Parts: sequence; C-alpha cells; structure tokens
Amino acid sequence: MAIAKTAPPKIMLGFVVRQCAVALGHRPSPEELMAWANDQGEGRARHCLFGRPITLAEARVILRHPGRPVTVRSTDPYPIFALARR
Repeated sequence: MAIAKTAPPKIMLGFVVRQCAVALGHRPSPEELMAWANDQGEGRARHCLFGRPITLAEARVILRHPGRPVTVRSTDPYPIFALARR
C-alpha cells in the first residue's frame, strides 16, 4: 500500500507581516520588514525568517499581497553570519 503524500503546510503572508508589526509596534515599511525578516533569533543563533535574505523588492511584494498563501518548509535556518562572507 502506497503512503499518501500530504501537502506541505501553508501560511498567509499577512501572518508574517502581523508578527513584524507586533515586534515593531506599528505597520512596517518595506525597509523595516526586510530588516526584521533578515535578522531573527538571539545572539549567535541569528537566522533569516524566509530561509534566505529577502530583498527590498520582495518586501514590497509581501506587503502588497498579505492574503497570498505561501508554503512553509522545515529546513535549517539561513545563518546571518553567512551574509558577511558574501
């Protein structure tokens, strides 16, 4: 008997924007969303929320489409220190 594959979980982008707004205390600008999403965690355990750094253009798209569902992937976080090596 074959094992049925289940669809990966999805969340709406608005959920992420709301989490950012709570952290900042106001609706984020694209620049603030980009900075917040690319710098999560504490101390040396910093990572990027979307699995990789997002650009300003991507942050603008996220803010324009809060109802868009996106797939949630379970992967290792993108470490911030990797950005310094670019």
